[in-house]
Amino acid sequence: MKILVTGAAGFIGSHVVARLLKEGHEVTGVDSFDIYYSRGQKEKNLMPVLLHPNFKLIEDNLTTMALVKVQKGTEAIVHLAGQPGVRGSWGSSFNRYVANNIQATQKLLEEFKGSKLKRFVYASSSSVYGDVGEILSEDMRLEPKSPYGVTKLAGEQLCQIYHQEHKMPTVALRFFSVYGPGQRPDMAFHRFCQSILHEAAISIYGDGKQIRDYTYVDDVVDVVTAALSADVAGQVVNVGGGSPATLLEAIAALEEVSGQKCPRTFLERQKGDVFSTRADTAKLEKLFGFKPKVSLKEGLAREWEWMSRFVQSEDEERSIKANVQPITDVDHAALAEFKADEKAAKKAARKEKSSRKAKSPKRKIVSEISSDAPASDPAE
Repeated sequence: MKILVTGAAGFIGSHVVARLLKEGHEVTGVDSFDIYYSRGQKEKNLMPVLLHPNFKLIEDNLTTMALVKVQKGTEAIVHLAGQPGVRGSWGSSFNRYVANNIQATQKLLEEFKGSKLKRFVYASSSSVYGDVGEILSEDMRLEPKSPYGVTKLAGEQLCQIYHQEHKMPTVALRFFSVYGPGQRPDMAFHRFCQSILHEAAISIYGDGKQIRDYTYVDDVVDVVTAALSADVAGQVVNVGGGSPATLLEAIAALEEVSGQKCPRTFLERQKGDVFSTRADTAKLEKLFGFKPKVSLKEGLAREWEWMSRFVQSEDEERSIKANVQPITDVDHAALAEFKADEKAAKKAARKEKSSRKAKSPKRKIVSEISSDAPASDPAE
């Protein structure tokens, strides 16, 4: 199958691309390399697949790019691109969330509505629920508590109306607290690992008793790839990891797998943070026959191993840059004179070449074409 993956260089996107290529699909990835976090990390995410013969990467922004260059032959779309982050969605930055989460989704749906797509997978979020209950099921009322959640819900609703009015085979997957190797630097476990590795205090917003249903990235990828062929058009489905825990319990598990203790600093609860996001996965099991495979402790051990390598490589890069000595004792006057002489020599060479060309005689070209001869060879 020929599949378009948006947000291909991101945390989840790069894992999805690798899995799809492994399964033999042809993948076109689109990513804008947004400045939300390091371009270097995104490039590292894609390094294992960049040279794969069935992968093509397009660096562009969905809101402005001409989608015609990715339309031909595309059979399915996995739409993972978006502006992430609950805390950053307030204030003047909201326009970025509107553009990247709502407008980009509508543009994709509109451009592909007349095509023969087999599936349009939309990455939604548990943030659409808000604080409406401890266990969250798909038929509950939705009361997002952050502008980010509002934009993700808007994307879901766009998928629904394009399914209803244009028969587009959309499915919205509500991801719950996804973690694992390649996680964004603003996400909790990435920050906690950084703190432990650098022997700094872990910063906790609120009292740490808030509950999250942690979902390992490989389990998410299993569901995304299954959604491409399962009979789920028009559905909205929770994707939870079956590992609900308080933040303090998760930190304790991370300390256990790392073998290190870390002091804690408690900060004020952030606007938009909810108390509990625990997924009811009955619908997931019914439609996909799927149950999460990776426990929280096992998943944290894998992320810790990856983070240890990641932080070490980052520290090495900083050390190299810090120890690079600038070139000293440069004769700037001599350097300027050399550059001026070089520029003058190039100018003189261009002038001489132009003069020779003007003096050379023009050749007369005579072409005879019979009235019944073709103007050009059709085979050319």
